[in-house]
Amino acid sequence: MRIRIFISSVQKELTDERMVLQILLSTDPFLSEHCVPVLFEAQPAGLQPDHQAYLESLRACQVYLGIIWKEYGHQVDGLSATHHEYRLAKELTLPTLVTIKGGNELRRTAETEAFIQEIKADGHTYDRFDDIEALQEKVRARLIKYIKDTYDLEPTSDQEQSAHQTIQVASSFERQRLEYVSWDEIDRDIASRIVAKAEGRPIDRLSPEFVRKALWQRGYLWRNEANQYFASAAGILLMAHDPSVCFAHCRIQIAAHAGTTRSASPLDHDSIRKPLPAAIDAAVAFIRKNTRHPLRVVGLQRVEVDEYPEAALREALVNALAHRDYEDSGRKVTVDIFQNRIEIISPGGLAGNLSLARLRAGTARSRSRNPNIAQGLVFLDRMEERGTGIQRMCDAMLDHGLDKPVITIVDEEVVVTLPGPGDNLDRIRVSPQAASGLKPSIEAKLNDRQKAALEAAILNGSVTSSWVCDKQHVTRETAVQDLSELVELGLLIRVGKGRGTRYEPNT
Repeated sequence: MRIRIFISSVQKELTDERMVLQILLSTDPFLSEHCVPVLFEAQPAGLQPDHQAYLESLRACQVYLGIIWKEYGHQVDGLSATHHEYRLAKELTLPTLVTIKGGNELRRTAETEAFIQEIKADGHTYDRFDDIEALQEKVRARLIKYIKDTYDLEPTSDQEQSAHQTIQVASSFERQRLEYVSWDEIDRDIASRIVAKAEGRPIDRLSPEFVRKALWQRGYLWRNEANQYFASAAGILLMAHDPSVCFAHCRIQIAAHAGTTRSASPLDHDSIRKPLPAAIDAAVAFIRKNTRHPLRVVGLQRVEVDEYPEAALREALVNALAHRDYEDSGRKVTVDIFQNRIEIISPGGLAGNLSLARLRAGTARSRSRNPNIAQGLVFLDRMEERGTGIQRMCDAMLDHGLDKPVITIVDEEVVVTLPGPGDNLDRIRVSPQAASGLKPSIEAKLNDRQKAALEAAILNGSVTSSWVCDKQHVTRETAVQDLSELVELGLLIRVGKGRGTRYEPNT
């Protein structure tokens, strides 16, 4: 069961706080497993006016979370919406968590002061907060205590540390509410895939209204006073067809150079302006186009291998885009392909004073400036469990026959260098998934000359006895015998007669 947490107050002055709590409940490594944020604005409108419809939403929840600041709000039957919610939560005996912004010295409306006095008289414990970070910490602590006391569940030490570090380093960038990209202008396929994964539902059974509601509850959409829905900054980066229209620095600058240094006239270049999941795919495709793909023979197959492992490329690109400093509007993610390496550069140093040594060792706990963007990439299968990407990138490079990535900090930018094979393409390994190879029982029957002849036939389309004589330094009789045995084993086919005879792969 996931606990439904009703987040109170539709006051415009508390819009930021509500969105932060939405994102906290959706991205925290522990709370996201056990809680669902519920906000009345996300509910579909009824056919008849109902000024207290929000109370029915509260009745379906297990915890009430109230937020109070200065304003009391529009009154219906003598009480504000938040006050009505509070009294219903008391009537239903719901666990109630009240947070109050600012100290006693803050000037509030008389109705708000009376409301606070009622909460005190009821004996409710409440938390005061002055900023977004404090609000998240206090709400998280109270919810975790409630879950532990009620369900005997608590976060692991890794989840606990990761959550605190993320709260401390998280940027306000992704929470921005801009009237740039409306609900009708987002990429609906990406939106549906996010929601399908987040909610664990088949994508073909999601209605547009359900998708919009789920995106709103997770902070990817917001609603203005005219009840129009727009993408937040996180939603723009993940779902807008061209995020750089809103944020010019949100693109990937990529180039391929002829040598080992940057040149003013690269061999190929592009500026990738796509939503993040598509941008990652486009960058991988560009790298593949501008790197080498030697052929190898495995069994009876010619296998094309990549110069760099795709898994490592994706990890490096995802990390650069998910964790970059988006508040630095003067720089963008850059990718440079050189003759002997690839460099992927992400603006911003390591978040939260993270140790470079721990990052290189792959032992750093997950933390992100952009938890909502990172969570979206997880939902889109572009990112796995956060905190393990560096180790997976290292493993992919080593398994490919290459050296481990080199991670450095230069001018407040994270530079990930993927060393290439240089002139020694033979060091690249064929992955076990690339080809099944010969059956061991067949391979055991072949001598080294036959293996070489079979490989030549596959690479070149055919082989002759003369080739075997020249390359293996054997008599024509031995060469013909080797090739005839390969024919008998069903590995080659004899084509032609006499000196024109050639042997082709039996594929």
